[in-house]
Amino acid sequence: MDTIKADHIIEHNLLAGNEALSKQLNSDVMILAAPMFIGIDDVVRDEVESIVEALAEGEKPHEKLTVILETDGGYIETVERIVSVFRRHYQEVDFIIPNFAYSAGTVLALSGDNIYMDYYSVLGPIDPQFKTESGETVPGMGYIAQYKDLLEKINSVPEDQTSTVKAELAFLLKRFDPAKLFNIEQAIEHSRDLIREWLPKYKFKDWKKTANKGAKVDAKYKRERADKIAEMLGDAAHWHSHGRGISMKELLSDKIGLLIKDFGADPKLNSNVRHYYGLFSDYIRVQGCRSAVHTGLRLRRIG
Repeated sequence: MDTIKADHIIEHNLLAGNEALSKQLNSDVMILAAPMFIGIDDVVRDEVESIVEALAEGEKPHEKLTVILETDGGYIETVERIVSVFRRHYQEVDFIIPNFAYSAGTVLALSGDNIYMDYYSVLGPIDPQFKTESGETVPGMGYIAQYKDLLEKINSVPEDQTSTVKAELAFLLKRFDPAKLFNIEQAIEHSRDLIREWLPKYKFKDWKKTANKGAKVDAKYKRERADKIAEMLGDAAHWHSHGRGISMKELLSDKIGLLIKDFGADPKLNSNVRHYYGLFSDYIRVQGCRSAVHTGLRLRRIG
């Protein structure tokens, strides 16, 4: 008689959790818990293509994909490639954020037709990351802020101290790489451009009238709203920190004005999301796995 292993039971329950959510949402479902670094896009492509190929042999393929997303962020180019994979295979892509999606993960979520959060969920400011010479990953906004702070200090040095203080500050300033500064600024602007493109194309596609006044919403209004959201989420001075969590309440406020669906308000959806995501999170933590993807086919550990 075959021995039953705990891993088999957990992975069976994970598949059952995926199936329950899939049936409720009439959608393929994926958990993506990983940094948005180079290589994750390849994993996502492989897993999505596996789902599509498996369904082509039997059941009618879904036109919608629902992604339960958790990420600290990463590279905006990786996000762009992941979105191209999703949109190549699905007419609609929704995101559920049970915990957090920061930085480039926020941009990924904003590519969706719908975003689901609850009172505990957070997105984050647009703040692309980069690796230092030591291999450490740091937020781009912090690098730019330190550079601007040094410039301000140099320009505010009293005349009687210029010979010593300015020289010391100028020495520190030389540690900043102009090419790196340029690349960070371009990555931030690239993120904003993608939001300006994706929001009107996907999330705003069925938006006809404003909620408060019932005013007609045209293409120009959608572009202006997307631009406002992109600028607000990319304002380093306002958010202060790469890890600053932006709640559903803040996203819904007049300051940002982004429509979010509250999965916590639907008892069945809340139960299905939290049971599936909770089991997944506990399991990969026990396994010592930093990142993973789970679909209706399998669990794929990453690192």
